[in-house]
Parts: sequence; C-alpha cells; structure tokens
Amino acid sequence: MIYFTKKIIRPALCLLVFLYSNKVEAQISSIQHLIDRLEGFKNFSYQSVHKKRDMSPDTTIALNKELFSKDQNDKLFGYHYRIETNHTTETFHTIQIYTEKGLFILSPSDSTFFAETDTHSDYYESLIGKLKSLKEFYNKKPFKISMLRDTIVNGVAHSHLIANRYDKLENKEHLYANDDYYIDKQTGLPSLITIKARYELNGLLFDYYDEKKYFDFKIDRSDITQADFSIPKKFKPRIAQITMALLDTGTSAPDFTLSDVNGKQVSLSQLRGNVVVLDFYFIGCGGCMASIKPLNAIYEKYKNKGLIIASLTERDSKRAVLEFEKLHAIKYTGFINGSGVVKSYHVSFFPTFYLIDRGGKIRNVFESCNDDFEEKLTSLLKTPLIKKN
Repeated sequence: MIYFTKKIIRPALCLLVFLYSNKVEAQISSIQHLIDRLEGFKNFSYQSVHKKRDMSPDTTIALNKELFSKDQNDKLFGYHYRIETNHTTETFHTIQIYTEKGLFILSPSDSTFFAETDTHSDYYESLIGKLKSLKEFYNKKPFKISMLRDTIVNGVAHSHLIANRYDKLENKEHLYANDDYYIDKQTGLPSLITIKARYELNGLLFDYYDEKKYFDFKIDRSDITQADFSIPKKFKPRIAQITMALLDTGTSAPDFTLSDVNGKQVSLSQLRGNVVVLDFYFIGCGGCMASIKPLNAIYEKYKNKGLIIASLTERDSKRAVLEFEKLHAIKYTGFINGSGVVKSYHVSFFPTFYLIDRGGKIRNVFESCNDDFEEKLTSLLKTPLIKKN
C-alpha cells in the first residue's frame, strides 16, 4: 500500500511542479515577448499621452515624444535616448538626453541644461523601461499575469494582458495594483497601458490611476544620427541658483494674506496672540504626507490653548485641497496660492515648518518630517504655548 501510494503520489507531485513551472514561465513570457519585440529594433520612437492621478484628486496630463537607439556598449540601459515631456496641466516642459556622456536635463523655457547624476530618470516611465521594471519586479516575487479576451481599442483588435502585481488585505483594507496592457494585434506593440492601484503610505490610503496611450510608432529609421542625442547649441549650461537660508529665529515673521480653502482671507497679523505653525507642503510629497497624522494629533491636543496650524501650498488647486482634507479628515486649515509666502520665507524644501510665537516672532524652523516629528514639535511648542506675551 505504501509502495502504491509513493508510486502514484510522486509522479503526481512532479506533474504539478512541472505544470506550475510552465505556468510561471508562460506568464512572464508574455512580458518578455514585448521586451524582445522592442529590443529587436535598432531604434524606435513614439509619442504618448500620459494621464496620472495619485495622491491629489487632480489629474496631470503630459505629452511625450520618445526616441531610443540601441547602444550595445551601454551597461546601464543599453540605449541612447531622448525623452521630451510637456505637461499640459502644469508649466513644466523638459527634455532628457542620455548618451555615454551621461544624463542631461534640458529646459526649453529658458534654454538651459544641467547634468543629472541621479540614475533615476524618465527612462523608467518609458515603454521599454516600464516593461523591464515589471519583469524585474516579477523575478523578485512572481505574481499572476493573465491573458484576457481580445478587445477593441479605437476600432482596432487588441490582445489584453493584465499583471496583478499585488493583491492583499491589510487592516481590513483591500490593497492592490493591476497593470493592463492592450497590445495592437497588427503591430505587436502596446497602444494603451493603464495602472490601477490602492496603497497605504504613512498610515494613509491612496487610490492611484495611471494611463498612457501610445501612437505614431516608428521603427528602424535610417535618419537617426548622433545629432538627435546632442544638446542643441542654443541651450546654455544652467547657472547654479543660490539657495537662500531659512529665516533666523528671533526675527519677525513676514506678514502675508492668503485665502483658505473656504474662500476666507486671513493675514498672519490677524493671528497675533496665537502660536502659529506654518506648514509648507504640497500633495504628494512623502514627508508632507507623513506629517498629517502628527499635525492632526497636535492640533486636537492644543487647539484650545491658542495653537493654529496653517498649511500652505503653492501648487495644489482649491478643489484638490478640499477633497484631500476631506479624504484624510484634516482638522487644521489649508491655504492655497502660497507662492509669494514660499519666497518670502525662503522655502526650497518640503515640508518646512515655521513655529511663530504669540508676539509674531519666529521661535523655530526646521525641514523634513522624521519618525520623532510629533515628539519634536510638541516639545518645541510647550514654551510658546505656555508663555503669554
């Protein structure tokens, strides 16, 4: 009986292992096929429309023009590339050029450029970069990749591939990330990639949506030369800007008048007699997001003792701030259009916090939000909250 069991079970187990390994290989082979398809070209270019919505309810839209040329000697990417990104929802227009000389960032608005030492670049948002990143992520921790029914996109038949990068339940919250690839059956290239996700960061939940539509593919062009990856002569090296030091403690805090998200105009001078924490932030900044829960806790603890927390953003819309405050139950007041205040307080890093005492003097200033942020800010607040001027 034991012999019979071993005789049956062992082959069955081997078969299951074989089928599982084939399934895993089949899953990743669909991604590898797309990578091989692109890497089979000497060069390729395309345009794309990129829509993205992350921590802010606002959707950013960018128009991209991307050109890649194979370079077998390049150990980092294997390509020379030129990526132009022009945001239609922001005044943000850049060109990235990468060759054996390194990565350069060009700014068409002022015709300047500078060398970028950080290897993190728009390459990882490109089509080839996105596919290779997905493969690398899969190799570290395999996930489910499925072929769904063919579908029609803009009147053209497409294969539909979905990669379920993660799917789990944490603290009764469903967290997930699904990448949908729609592949033109005629060209064998993606024409649409969407990413839908829900994730947790610093105790906050965020819904993420990313959509990229690809068009105007051109492959193995004979007119591509090194000039396509050269910095145009009209671009001049950017002169390093001198970062002004934050305002000194003991000095009078510059006055300002801003509208809060409810349309009420408030000046700093009107808040005299209270202890004021100025929180310079923007939606999406990691440290800014990490400060929300501690600031809420501090505000609830000291709001009846004369504490006011004013969060100032220079880039987020009124609608975005209102929805963001509602989503995360923010108790303190948010102000918009704070670019003038950012300049007058010499803020260049986010988040930055100014602590202003009851007499309008700067008591303390610091940048970033570390693990001991709540303890640190509480300690700094004790004296000015107790002291009556």
